[in-house]
Amino acid sequence: MAESASTGFSFTKLIVSDVDNLYSFYNRVFGLVEKTRVQQGEGEHELDEIIMGADEAGYSSPTLVIQRFPNRPIPDRGEVTLGFVVDDVDATVEKAWAEGGSVYRAAHAQPQHGVKVAFIKDSDGHLIEIVEML
Repeated sequence: MAESASTGFSFTKLIVSDVDNLYSFYNRVFGLVEKTRVQQGEGEHELDEIIMGADEAGYSSPTLVIQRFPNRPIPDRGEVTLGFVVDDVDATVEKAWAEGGSVYRAAHAQPQHGVKVAFIKDSDGHLIEIVEML
């Protein structure tokens, strides 16, 4: 059976404690913009989420969805590692720090793989791997 163009990886959902704060973090550090915001449901199913992506891309490229369920606890941090390819790892680490993030593992070159890598945490404590192609 032939695979249609609409199949494949589409999004990552990250459950957070503060949707607006985390939107600001990912917008300022990685330039992701709001594609749409969904606020719906009630009780256990109440949901507040922002679907984010690259500014010039529609929904054809992968998106990051940050969501909050106000009537449920957030999962333990470390449940997912987000990955971003950036032009400058050091500058991105500085932006993350300025936006309330932290450094989990300092930038280090891995010339055998042609990359420079750092691990940071967003302002809610979620792990992010940032990679610069060398």
